[in-house]
Amino acid sequence: MSSWEKIRKEFPVTKSYTYLANAAISPIPIPVVEATLRFYEGMLNHGGTLWENWMEEMEQTREVYAEFINASSDEVGFTHSTSEGMNIIAHMLSAKGSVISNELEFPSSVLPWLNRGSDIHFVRAKNGRILKQDIADAINTKTRTVVISHVQYSTGFRQDLVDLSELTTKCGLYLVVNPTQSLGALHFDVKDFCVDFMASNGHKWILSSFGVGTIFIKKEYLEDIHQFHPPFFSQFGQKQREIFDNSKINMSNTASRFELGSPHFSNILSLKAAIEYISKIGITQIERRILSLTSYLVEKLHELNLEIISPLKEEKWRSGIIVFKMHNVDEIVRKLEKRRIIVSARGGGIRVSPHLYNNEEDIDRLAQELGNLI
Repeated sequence: MSSWEKIRKEFPVTKSYTYLANAAISPIPIPVVEATLRFYEGMLNHGGTLWENWMEEMEQTREVYAEFINASSDEVGFTHSTSEGMNIIAHMLSAKGSVISNELEFPSSVLPWLNRGSDIHFVRAKNGRILKQDIADAINTKTRTVVISHVQYSTGFRQDLVDLSELTTKCGLYLVVNPTQSLGALHFDVKDFCVDFMASNGHKWILSSFGVGTIFIKKEYLEDIHQFHPPFFSQFGQKQREIFDNSKINMSNTASRFELGSPHFSNILSLKAAIEYISKIGITQIERRILSLTSYLVEKLHELNLEIISPLKEEKWRSGIIVFKMHNVDEIVRKLEKRRIIVSARGGGIRVSPHLYNNEEDIDRLAQELGNLI
C-alpha cells in the first residue's frame, strides 16, 4: 500500500463520495477530528478548569502556523474568517490611498474595501489571468494597496507573487494577499512573496474547520499602533489579558491585538492539528500530488473535447483548481452529485479541485460520468 493510499484511509468521505470540491469545503482527516473531540471532552469533564491548557495550546498553534507560512508568531493573529481578516486590513489601509484589485477576486477580498469607501480599480482578466503589466499600468500617484488572491477561485490561476511583489516593493505599495485557495495545497511563504498583509480561513485546502481564520501583519506595521490600529478593542487584544482595568487601554504590540472576544479554542486547536498533519506529509509533496492529479484531469478533459477555462500554458500558473466549460453547468453539477461525485459550479463552468487524498480512480470516475452526460 502506497503512502497516498494510507492517507486516503484517513478521509472517510472517500467511502461515500468521489469528493472533488476542496476549493469549496474540504473534508477533514481523522487526526483533526480527534484533536477537536479532545477539546470538547475536556470541556465536558472539566468545564473551564483547563483554561490555562487551552491558552497554551492556542499559543502553540500560533507558533505552528507562523512556521508554516514562514512568519514570526508575533505577526499572526486569529480571526473567525477571511472576511473578518480582510475587514481588519481594510480598516487599517483604506484611508491611505486607492486600491488595485481585479475582476476575478472572491467578494471576501473586495467587499471590505468597498464598505470603507475605497477608490478601487478592477484590473480586467485576460484568458483567466491577471497580468502584472496590467496591474502596473493601473498604478497612479494615489495608489497605495494591491489586493489579490494567490490562486483565483474562478479560474485556478496562480499569481506569481514573487514577480508581483517586485512591482509593489518598487512602487512602495502594500501587498495584501488572500491565500485561501493555496494554503495547504501549494507552497506559500510570506517572506519569499514579500507579503505585507494576509487574511485566510480554515475550511478549505488547509483541512481544518469553519469559524477559524488568520491574519498576517508584517512586524514593522505592528510597531506603529496609532497608524495601524484595530477597528475594535477587546480585552483579549490587551497586552495583559488577566488585568480587568476599564480605566486603561494597553493594547498588545503583536497581531494578537486584533483578536476579538474569547478564543474559539476548538477551531484553533483543529487548525493546529491540520497544520501538523499537512507539515508531517510535507507541503512540497502535497503540491506535487495535487498538480499530478490536475494534469491527469486535464488529459481526461481533452479526451472528452471539453474546453478548459483555467490557464495551463505555463506551469507557474497551475494550481489545484481546474475549471472547464459545459452546457447547463448547474444541472450537470446536480446530476453528478446524485451519482455521489462532488464538484462545483464556478467561473461560468465546472470547477474540479482534487486534494492529497484523491487518486486517479476519482478522476476516471468523474470523466466516465461526464462522458455519459455529454
